[in-house]
Amino acid sequence: MKKFIQFFKNFSLVEKSALLCFLLPPVGISLLLIIGLRTLYTQWFINKRFIYSFSSYFFLCLFISTIGAALLFRNILFLLVSIMILGYWGIYCRILVTEKGQLFQRFRMIIIFGGVYSCVIGWISKWFVFPKIVGYLLGTVLFGEVEPKNFNRLIGCAYNPNFTVFILLIAISFLFASLLSSFERKHYINLAWQLPIQLLLSYGIYLTGSRAGFATMILIYLLFIFRLNRIFFFVCTIIGLFFSKWLLYIMPRADSVIQAGHKRLDIWKNAYTIWKNHPFFGVTPIGFGQEYAIQYGHFIPHAHNLMLGMFAEYGTLGGLAFITLISINIVKCIHLFFFERSKQCFFNSFLLGLPIILFTGVFDEPVFSPQIGFLSVIMLGCWDRYSKRMQFNIEISAIQGKFISVYGSTARLVVSSYMIFHYLKSKFISNKY
Repeated sequence: MKKFIQFFKNFSLVEKSALLCFLLPPVGISLLLIIGLRTLYTQWFINKRFIYSFSSYFFLCLFISTIGAALLFRNILFLLVSIMILGYWGIYCRILVTEKGQLFQRFRMIIIFGGVYSCVIGWISKWFVFPKIVGYLLGTVLFGEVEPKNFNRLIGCAYNPNFTVFILLIAISFLFASLLSSFERKHYINLAWQLPIQLLLSYGIYLTGSRAGFATMILIYLLFIFRLNRIFFFVCTIIGLFFSKWLLYIMPRADSVIQAGHKRLDIWKNAYTIWKNHPFFGVTPIGFGQEYAIQYGHFIPHAHNLMLGMFAEYGTLGGLAFITLISINIVKCIHLFFFERSKQCFFNSFLLGLPIILFTGVFDEPVFSPQIGFLSVIMLGCWDRYSKRMQFNIEISAIQGKFISVYGSTARLVVSSYMIFHYLKSKFISNKY
């Protein structure tokens, strides 16, 4: 116990707050928000320093979008999202400037612990009903809607099974990276604790009842096998395709797949319409549910698709910035995959963990939750810190050997795309009338 307390004392404030995001989610989220805002104040107003990276420009675009939406809708509550964006941005800057090198190593341990804890506290909350206020402090209450009768899905510590499954998937990906490291270094004794935890987390994903989480887990398993052995990967892929009907049969809530698909499609169409009606700055995450209720008569909190959510909630400015951020990081992953061979354990963690943000974002929007949002930002900051050491320039032969920074080119791409969209829209309106 003393060793554990001493180990916890060595954690930085960000690491302790990330851990509290599982143990006491409201406390952890509040601490990370305060740390982020204080970091930005220190960097901008005291040190007069600005972090130049495309992730920073991404947060800047989201911030501008929320300010613009607040002014257009004349809704001061939208500024709460602006403050949250500044908190995300501040945590990102703190990771690049202040945090020590072992942050990601400890963050992986925190996430794996958080995954196991989510399963355990979720099961305990089924056996023992906590008082309502305690449930909100622990994250075991289904937040935002009345809990239906006979609700058997695992809520965990994230207020929603679809958010909990994100935590479990990240934990699985980090554990798979540790498994790859154990196989590479022939430390087979580590498998004695890694494999049971992996099975526990996989079972937890199944109990969340998330169909998208189940499908993502299959993909992560295949990606792990691909990194382990290419031949075995192709064999497993063929077997998986052969038994695809069986996989669909064992999928959680498989009997309602078609019904859920139609419902998701309707939400996506309506989210697209909301973006089309508010193309520049969107309606913010707070305004999405309000706008949806006004236009369609019932409340839906978010778009249930990360890409559509970005455009509907943050407008074209935020949506294009998000697309460009994804594009840049895909190129960085490809570059590291083929040309960099150092710190494979860390790279495997990113390679297996980062795609989960996109995979789970196809049918849901887990980063809508500040709890998930802060954890994702920490991972993004660690990724940018890890990948910034490589030489990342693109050579264009037509410019006689000059090197163009990917970040500069991408910024131009965003501005150009936005101007083209605005021009086409004005042409369409003029032709229409």
